[in-house]
Amino acid sequence: MTAPTLVICGTKDMIWEDHTRKIAENIPNARLAILEGDHFVANKRSEEFNREVDRFLESL
Repeated sequence: MTAPTLVICGTKDMIWEDHTRKIAENIPNARLAILEGDHFVANKRSEEFNREVDRFLESL
């Protein structure tokens, strides 16, 4: 994988945080964002999620 990648999870995600960190660590130049919330953080905390996505896209 060579495309810039943003990996996002929630602090109470159903995917264990250490697994999410390993995913990000194994994608070259990936950025990891851990947001307060569960697996549905994009829906439940859309403003914070969108802010993180915007920050990532602006860094490209």
